[in-house]
Amino acid sequence: MSMTIAESLTITPVSDDNDTYCFECAGSIDALADPTLAMLRATPSGAHVVLNFSQVSRVNSMGLSLLLKLFEEWEGSGTEVEVHNLNRMVSMLFKITGLGRFVRGAAAADRSAQPSRSGATTSSGTPAINPAEPFHPHASGTAAPQEQAAQSRKLNFAASLQTGQQLSGWYLFNTYLQRRMQRAIHFEQSQAGQDITSEPSDLLFAKPFEACSLIQQRSFIPLMRPIGEADEVVILLRADDDRSLTDLENAKVVTASQGSFVYLLGRMLCDESGLDSSSFDYQFAGNEIKALQLLIRKQADVLFMLTKTYEGLSYFSRKNTRLLDQSTTDFAFHLFCIAPYLNDCSESLNEIFLGMEADEQGRQILKDSHLQGWCRPEQGELNMLQMVFNRYATS
Repeated sequence: MSMTIAESLTITPVSDDNDTYCFECAGSIDALADPTLAMLRATPSGAHVVLNFSQVSRVNSMGLSLLLKLFEEWEGSGTEVEVHNLNRMVSMLFKITGLGRFVRGAAAADRSAQPSRSGATTSSGTPAINPAEPFHPHASGTAAPQEQAAQSRKLNFAASLQTGQQLSGWYLFNTYLQRRMQRAIHFEQSQAGQDITSEPSDLLFAKPFEACSLIQQRSFIPLMRPIGEADEVVILLRADDDRSLTDLENAKVVTASQGSFVYLLGRMLCDESGLDSSSFDYQFAGNEIKALQLLIRKQADVLFMLTKTYEGLSYFSRKNTRLLDQSTTDFAFHLFCIAPYLNDCSESLNEIFLGMEADEQGRQILKDSHLQGWCRPEQGELNMLQMVFNRYATS
């Protein structure tokens, strides 16, 4: 009998000979897959488990978190697990997160495929899985001066926008937020190349790795993420460049920032295509539009760009580029975070964000901001994102 969650993951036992238990997996592995995966815990300790992923179409960050928990439980009980036949995107995510050691024949590749911030590969082995606990500088219970001042002063709100087309919507959202919080809030779009993690802001809409830095170093609280808005990457060439991905050894690659998920994902796409991404000559332009200009002006051969930015490019820019490859990982996402001294406001902010889809003005602002809506991030999603941040961005 198959173990099924409707329209989600299906796991079918196919054999259990000689203490080897084989299962065919099909569908998506996400938060809804938890009850199905839990049934695998009935496998006897010390067994050999083989999971066939040939029909698994998608694994998101929450699914990876659930798999990691299950695999580590099996390791602790002496159960050996192998995962076979991953598609390209799932294979890439396994390598990014360190789960590649469970893929048959891939343990060495997983260790060697870790891009370091210097542009070279690392052979440091599999890193610690658990991210560092957030630092709480005011855990003593005494209100910090910043916290006391925040009770009455104007709040500062900064955003790393996903596309320039979102800007007007975010100004409207700021007005919407002020009225519902009954607080003065000053909104600013982060400038190109600006490190918002060190800015004196109270509210932040941050890129994936920015959010991780804020959570770990400044104890910011992640409240919301956009629905269906995972950060993905496209690899672009100039329109007149007819090379394929495998022809790009030693190419000059430009992207906005070295410490970004876009940079990591772009490198992983190349590595999964058989290229050695450490052979590239990297340039970091500070923002995606400058990076695009360097490509079009023939000062670079290849561009790694956020998919959402690419989709919002003008006709002229799109005409002068050629899409070579793109990711569909559904792993990382922007996060709306608040400073720790605003924790008392978290529930009211959650209500405001989640209520936007039921409010006519809120729906219009979501439309102007090019967002479907908001949802709370799952803890497993946050754990996986912080693990990847620790594994790469801080190396």
